[in-house]
Amino acid sequence: MTNQSSANLPSGTCANCGAALDGPFCGQCGQSREEIRRPAWMLVTDTVGDVLVWDGRFLTTLRALFAGPGTLARSYADGQRARWTPPIRLYLLVSLAFFAAMGLAGVRVIAVAPYPAAETVRAQDEDDIQRRMASIETARARGGTDVASISCGVMPGPDEINADGQLVYAADGGVNVTMMQRGASPEPRRIDRATADCLRAVMADAQVPAIIAELTIGAIRDPAGFEASSSAAAAQALILMVLAMALINLLLHPKRTVIEHVILSLYFHAALLPGFAIVLLLANLVAGSIGASVGVAILALAGQFALTWLCDRQFYGSSWYGALLRLPVQITGYAAALTAAALGLILLPAL
Repeated sequence: MTNQSSANLPSGTCANCGAALDGPFCGQCGQSREEIRRPAWMLVTDTVGDVLVWDGRFLTTLRALFAGPGTLARSYADGQRARWTPPIRLYLLVSLAFFAAMGLAGVRVIAVAPYPAAETVRAQDEDDIQRRMASIETARARGGTDVASISCGVMPGPDEINADGQLVYAADGGVNVTMMQRGASPEPRRIDRATADCLRAVMADAQVPAIIAELTIGAIRDPAGFEASSSAAAAQALILMVLAMALINLLLHPKRTVIEHVILSLYFHAALLPGFAIVLLLANLVAGSIGASVGVAILALAGQFALTWLCDRQFYGSSWYGALLRLPVQITGYAAALTAAALGLILLPAL
């Protein structure tokens, strides 16, 4: 490689490495001989072309992906790579599109729900306050762990709302953490030092790990911040799941090379995320109906089973019963790995 600047090179010489050119691309480094000094707006068209066109392979790859992700992965692993978008590029694009779509749709990947809800606290009348206080006294009279669970915070009533309008953690309060909920993050609750210490002691008595106690207090104090950090952890966990699935298949198909399992896992997850998005859309449409929600959950589980079984057959050439026998191991291992990855990444910031 030479140190000459591109301005001093002859017209038939590559501006990048100085090799002689005999075509539109350099035979040594592959760079195009196209002149870079062009109108600035052409940089935009170049970028759009690289991202969306990819020599016409992208749409072709998408069609093949949804027709049979295992067949597509097998074709790529067997060397037919010129016609398909590389698996890691496709996976990254699909995952970015998925999380962007969740954000635009107002879906919180990890959702915090303090209770009682802010609407309940702000709208309660004297009868509501008396009922809540009576329930606390009843629980205290029963003794045992019920006493500890409601002994922290202020009593229900006007004291739950500060003069500045901020909500305060109440004695019968708590927090639930769910997934894929629409709407804005809930209001934060103020927890003073004494209440925080009380909650730590309560959870320690219940043998709750200290790190979970800190996360709980943090989620109550700052639901939006907790949701943001947890959602970022969920995105990272999804990347780890590519490796987890590859490892599971390596254990089930040890004669195959590692790169084959990784290729299948990337295409598998690229097909899984759009299906997951459809399930989320259906779940939001039927929200409030228990029967319909159960139906959507069954549909999601059946789709996961079918996709895993189909990929095993298409990619590894398994018989239908052989793929069926491996299915429980794959699904159980995947669920365990997903849980471990998500919890680990959510807990990591608190360590």
